[in-house]
Amino acid sequence: MLEQLNDHERLRIEEFRAHPLLASLAGLSWEQLLAILLQRRYLSLAIVNVYEAVIDGLSDEGIKASVRLILHEEYPRNTRGVPLPSHRELLFQDLLSLGADREQILITPESPITQAVRLESLSHLAACLDHPQGQVGLITFLRFWAEVLVSVEYACLWPRLSERLGSDSTGQQPKSEFFYFHMIHDSRQSDIGEERLLGGNTHAQALARHLSQLIRTPADLEQAMHQVDQASAIKWRFYDQFL
Repeated sequence: MLEQLNDHERLRIEEFRAHPLLASLAGLSWEQLLAILLQRRYLSLAIVNVYEAVIDGLSDEGIKASVRLILHEEYPRNTRGVPLPSHRELLFQDLLSLGADREQILITPESPITQAVRLESLSHLAACLDHPQGQVGLITFLRFWAEVLVSVEYACLWPRLSERLGSDSTGQQPKSEFFYFHMIHDSRQSDIGEERLLGGNTHAQALARHLSQLIRTPADLEQAMHQVDQASAIKWRFYDQFL
């Protein structure tokens, strides 16, 4: 069953990469690109709400702990426990480095479509609660919407973003504080069921370890594939607004 789900995920990822907007980023002006990123910021701001909704809906304490660990990474601390800039602050810094100004970032309104996509994502999680395979649904949607497709989005965007965020003065480290590292740390680097047993997993892989244990019946598989489709469709609608 996991092989079917892996095949289904790969298909949806390739389709998503081929979205007309993501496939034509090279031809966009910086003003057009920034307009997309400023709307995309609203989905990033909602990530905490999405994770909290999943935590509240989960019944397995072990899975909750894993999801909670990923959520807490949004608010990092140093070795002495002192809070460091949150991921939202790092996103703000990247947008400044890309050419947006503070006022532009703060007062650009959320478009009706972006708002609808954000609210639909949250309501979709709520709908999982009454489903017999709701636990599978919550983890699958969270993983694909918040991790796998996010990495795909940023990988598609990175050739353009790297024009201004590509490297520091040494030419080795990316100047990006947000986009580059999320592209790497959220990515689907292995099929479900092939994650490392001890450490070294991306967020997508960490969640996949639980998903591989939850999927036991054809009904579980059907629900997981449905959630992959739903997450993909929601992200498609977000990018459709820019065509």
